[in-house]
Amino acid sequence: MSEFPEPQNACFVRVSDDLAAQGWSVQEQALPVELVSDLAAQCRMLWHNDVLTPAAVGPLGEELLLPSVRGDYTRWLDQCPSSAANSLFLETMEALRVWLNRSLFLGLDSFETHYALYPPGAGYRKHLDRFKGNPLRTVSVVAYLNQQWEPGDGGELRLHLPEGAHDVAPLGGSLAVFMSDRILHEVLAANKERASLVGWFRRRPDNPLLR
Repeated sequence: MSEFPEPQNACFVRVSDDLAAQGWSVQEQALPVELVSDLAAQCRMLWHNDVLTPAAVGPLGEELLLPSVRGDYTRWLDQCPSSAANSLFLETMEALRVWLNRSLFLGLDSFETHYALYPPGAGYRKHLDRFKGNPLRTVSVVAYLNQQWEPGDGGELRLHLPEGAHDVAPLGGSLAVFMSDRILHEVLAANKERASLVGWFRRRPDNPLLR
C-alpha cells in the first residue's frame, strides 16, 4: 500500500471495504479541490461549446435517444482534448483499479469514462449499469464536479438498496462507487446544471470470472 499517497490510500481502503460489505461506497472530498475545479471548468467549456451530445440508452448498436428516460449530455474523455486534469483523474482511477484488484480480486482490466452534464430538470430513470448479455462492466464510478451545490438543488443519485432508497448529493469532490450489476440507481432531476465524470471498470471478455 505504500505506493499510494496516504489520503488516497485511506480512501481506497474505505471503498474496497464498503464494496465487500454492501456493494456500494460514497466518499466525500475524495478528489483534490483544484482537480475538481479544473475538471468542472472543462466539462462546462465542452457544454457551452456544444461538444457534449445527448446521451442514449441501450447497448451498443441498439441505442435510443429517450430524453424522458435519460436527459444528460456526454462526451467520452478519450475524445476530449488532453489536459493535466484529465490525465490526473485517469491516473487516480488507474490506482483505484489496481487497489480493487489487489484487495477484492475483481479482475478489472480497463476503465472507460465520460463527462456528463444534466441541464436543469433533466434526470435518468432507474437502471442498472450492466447490460443484459454483456457482463464486462463490473464497478461503476461517479466523480462529482459541482462545487457550489446546496440542499434543494436536487440532482441526487438515488441508490435503490434492499433496506430502501439512499440519496447521494452530487457534491464536488465526492466519489460514488458501486457494483454495476447489483445496484439499481437513478439520477433525480436537478434545479441547475449538474456535472460529473461517470465511468466503469471493465473485465476482459476472456476473464474466467465471467464464466
